[in-house]
Amino acid sequence: MYIRNKKVLKMIGLLGTSAMLFSCAQTGQYNLSPSGQQGAAVGGILGATAGTMLDNSNRWRGGVIGGVMGAILGGTLGQIANNAAQQAAQANQPVQYSNGNQTVQAIPQGQAQNGCQTVITKYYQNGQLVKTETREICPQ
Repeated sequence: MYIRNKKVLKMIGLLGTSAMLFSCAQTGQYNLSPSGQQGAAVGGILGATAGTMLDNSNRWRGGVIGGVMGAILGGTLGQIANNAAQQAAQANQPVQYSNGNQTVQAIPQGQAQNGCQTVITKYYQNGQLVKTETREICPQ
């Protein structure tokens, strides 16, 4: 079968790839924490904005690609920070995740009166402190 229209061929490939990926996913297994959801939303917005500014020939394409990549990276970073805080609270000792130029550090601060553990989470980019947040991790 010979397809002359390249747009149709690209659409068929995109639909086939999407169907394959969605068929492999198992529902209920990939739940993002609120930190992961917030990171995905912020990353998606920032990525879409950057993508529209960087792709002068097709701003829609740049926005979509930037938005998807930003959402994935932001959601992943938020989820990693949440996992680090949970582990630090459980073990009552600092936890650190690093991948080259980004580092997430969770430091437990002690037990609160309500039985929850206070954890300070620090975000570093290229060795520079970018953000600090305090959260309470409560036993489930």
